[in-house]
Amino acid sequence: MRKGFKPRQKHWTLFLKLLAVILISAVAWKGIHKPPKISADIYPYLTNLPAELVLQCQKEGERISPGAWADLIAIRSSVEIDEEHYLIQQLQQGIALQDIVWKNTEIQISEDVVQQILGRRQILLTYPFYEPGRFAFPVIGQVWYMDTFGADREGGVRRHEGTDIFGAEGIPIISVGNGKVEKLGWNRLGGERVGVRGEDGNYYYYAHLNTINPQLQEGQEVRKGDFLGTLGHTGDALTTPDHLHFGIELPNGEWVNPYPFLYIWQQSQS
Repeated sequence: MRKGFKPRQKHWTLFLKLLAVILISAVAWKGIHKPPKISADIYPYLTNLPAELVLQCQKEGERISPGAWADLIAIRSSVEIDEEHYLIQQLQQGIALQDIVWKNTEIQISEDVVQQILGRRQILLTYPFYEPGRFAFPVIGQVWYMDTFGADREGGVRRHEGTDIFGAEGIPIISVGNGKVEKLGWNRLGGERVGVRGEDGNYYYYAHLNTINPQLQEGQEVRKGDFLGTLGHTGDALTTPDHLHFGIELPNGEWVNPYPFLYIWQQSQS
């Protein structure tokens, strides 16, 4: 043993090295498992699109090409009427959006607006909540609902992070899209609930169910329209009328307002 080097010092050095390894591993794990960053302007753009505009573009897009619905929404949400007619006329002639002529002797669409249109089209295709036929309305039967996202709950202790869809007890609840069952069964607030991790990475939350489909298991794949359970008022909805609490949580942990999407899904299949 070297002179002046004590066993206690050796143990302390090993401890510091071990601590450094643990800290480095923790930072690396956090970096690897960090939720994906989602631009702050994506969901405000999607949720603020007028329903009439989306439904109109879905219908018109069917007569042009499979992805034309996104082209039409991106154009109509970005330019004035005269410019809109000029651009959409080219789409109707079979010209792809990226090949459109953006200027003529009367129409002068700036490069900034061109990039805005192309960027919005990419948002619509990457987050395809408005793609015709991609999603289904989650309740089968006569229902009513309104936009209460962000409303106070428990005297302001928390906020409402979903949409309540009211209907008769026992009517069917189905999966809005394709995914995998991630959570199943009882929790304090949601009562009998089903949580599905969608193929898009979002978490779709169905709460206050009266019954859950007994054939469901965690890890099981589900498809759009698959039966999940029946409408009820379990959990903290015990004293309220029967309803489904439907929520959408992004991969980064943020809950977004599902109301605009639900309205489009319902109208599209009616």
